[in-house]
Amino acid sequence: MEDLMTITHTTETTDILDTGAHEDERRLSDPDPTVRAAALSSLILGGEAVRGLGDTLAWALADADERVRGIAATALRDLPEVYLGDDGVRALLLAVADGESDVRETAGNLLRTLIEGAAELYDQGLNDGETQVRIQAVLGLVALRAVTEVAHAADDPAREVRIAVAEGLARLADPAGLPVLEELLADHDPVVRMAAIDAAADLGVPEPLAGRVITSVAHTSWQVRKRAALALGKADAEIAVRPLIRALRDRIVDVRRTAVQSLEQWAGDRPEVVTALTESLADPDPGVRTQVRWALA
Repeated sequence: MEDLMTITHTTETTDILDTGAHEDERRLSDPDPTVRAAALSSLILGGEAVRGLGDTLAWALADADERVRGIAATALRDLPEVYLGDDGVRALLLAVADGESDVRETAGNLLRTLIEGAAELYDQGLNDGETQVRIQAVLGLVALRAVTEVAHAADDPAREVRIAVAEGLARLADPAGLPVLEELLADHDPVVRMAAIDAAADLGVPEPLAGRVITSVAHTSWQVRKRAALALGKADAEIAVRPLIRALRDRIVDVRRTAVQSLEQWAGDRPEVVTALTESLADPDPGVRTQVRWALA
């Protein structure tokens, strides 16, 4: 066993074997765990000659049999060089989330090695002169759940990259990304701010982000105000109701309609919501009045 394990993350989906792939796939999915263990051991003996071995081992970490999982975990730790594709990375992420302690540790170590191994490449990508390359670097880091590295791109001069960061942090749903989302919620570009608002909504508008979302209800851009009113529909009532009631008086019809839409869920148990919606029955826009009637009904 070598002291340093080299793991390469590729983007190509590979077959399990150059020859006899169907037979090996059949044995790896056999209902008898002894057959599956023997098939996995046979593949491991092939070592680097077996294309797709890394992905196969990663998915074997989720096998129902403890022996099969142990064989896979040992091989992933001990093989001098393992190549993982996107499919294998997905398997490792699942193992980290749902596996037993030994499996989680193995998968977590491999993911950390992947991130460290890719760091130089992605750092180069984040500093590339082409916006699209920097976006792809962000997407790659999101796939590896590298929250800290994704956050480094939050101050990119291109709004498309900052949007990718906001969307990526929403997908990661990691508390470590909330401070960066809070910054993006105050971005000078309304389009970036709307992307951050959408990300906050996807996360249920957690308390660290609520203040910035509420502030956005009074933004100079009506599109930002509308998006903030929609996001507050995902927040806790104690946070959302008061700014949404204020939004019922917005000068833009679309913002008022969105506020009604978000408030509707609380019309049955919040007296102040009922009162505000009732007052909105006098709204000058017939569409708003119709929506209010439906909400009160």
